[in-house]
Amino acid sequence: MTGGRIKTIFLLLYMGFATWRVFYNVFLEENEFTGAQIGIINALFQSTIFLIVPLWGFIADKKGIRLTLGWVCLVTAIVILFLGKIQAFGFVLFYILLLSVFHHPLGPLTDALAVQFSKTTNLYNYGKLRFWGSFGWAIASILGGFLFIHIAVDYIFPVSAVFFLSVIIFLKVPRKRTVIYKSNFQPFDLRYLLRNKQLFIFIIILIIYGLTCAPVYSYINLYFTELKASNRIIGFAYAVQAFSELHFFIIGERLMRRFGSRRIIIISLIVMVIRMFLYGLFPSVPLGLLLGILQGITLSFFLVGVVEYIHHLLPAGRFAIAQSIIWGFYFGMGQTIGNLIIGYLKDITGMVNVMWIFGILTFSVLIAIVVHFYLRSGKIKTEGNNGQ
Repeated sequence: MTGGRIKTIFLLLYMGFATWRVFYNVFLEENEFTGAQIGIINALFQSTIFLIVPLWGFIADKKGIRLTLGWVCLVTAIVILFLGKIQAFGFVLFYILLLSVFHHPLGPLTDALAVQFSKTTNLYNYGKLRFWGSFGWAIASILGGFLFIHIAVDYIFPVSAVFFLSVIIFLKVPRKRTVIYKSNFQPFDLRYLLRNKQLFIFIIILIIYGLTCAPVYSYINLYFTELKASNRIIGFAYAVQAFSELHFFIIGERLMRRFGSRRIIIISLIVMVIRMFLYGLFPSVPLGLLLGILQGITLSFFLVGVVEYIHHLLPAGRFAIAQSIIWGFYFGMGQTIGNLIIGYLKDITGMVNVMWIFGILTFSVLIAIVVHFYLRSGKIKTEGNNGQ
């Protein structure tokens, strides 16, 4: 395995992700699915993360990451190829559930492959490799935006399948495997979670925040369609967000070492509140595109800070559990609930109003997390002299 191969895997994989995820809600709306139905579809797809990621991590520990990743890429490509052919709502629910079983482990397993590889060389770290994922997402968003003006949006599925199949070429496992990359996805002990009061409270906040920020991460495409934006604009909006993440991951690491994880998390929430209020109170395509630049702060800063903070609430050596907690509770449980609520609200009040309503909810989360960090700071483990 080489660094160039892993970069290419990230590039192609995230181009596959972006090609269908950026435009899938638009596809559903064009095919006359209601907001409530779109919310249920997105929620069901998101809900399985909690169980699926650790399960595939366990399989990858037994069989190796590359072999496991190759098989899930193949099945994902086959399943997603026919997703656009399913039109009945009930069948879509079943089919999206099937897709989620194989789709969800793609990102975490590739992350694990990059982390394991980075331990064998001084030339690459995880950030330098993951960069190519965000770059691939941005490029596919732009190209898709131009492409799906001229051809039907239904083509997102075969194009995405081609990208996933291309990944397999670079995952070729040699006959004599001198290194078997393992994922090391450790399931967390719920009994320990309940005993660790600080971690339990933080996870509750994490779930609620996953719920409140769902409009920005899952429905920004429908926000722009409500503003009569074209697919080209939607693709460009996602590209702006992806490009903004690239350098903020690096900046976030540096600032966290200086100011501490709690301050970085609070900064990300403050910016998210501002971002959502601006989306809701001043709806316009140019402002919406400009606000995408803040994605690097609201997502990159947040993830960098949360991973570090959770590490300090866990016993030494249990770092893999932090990933499971974030994937399970923030991306899984929180955004699942958020997708359900947003889908129904979209039909009632529209996406513009959803943004400022959820901005109020996010402001409440900001207050809660400040209280958690500072009023109870005497009971929180410090992180040394780094601003905690």
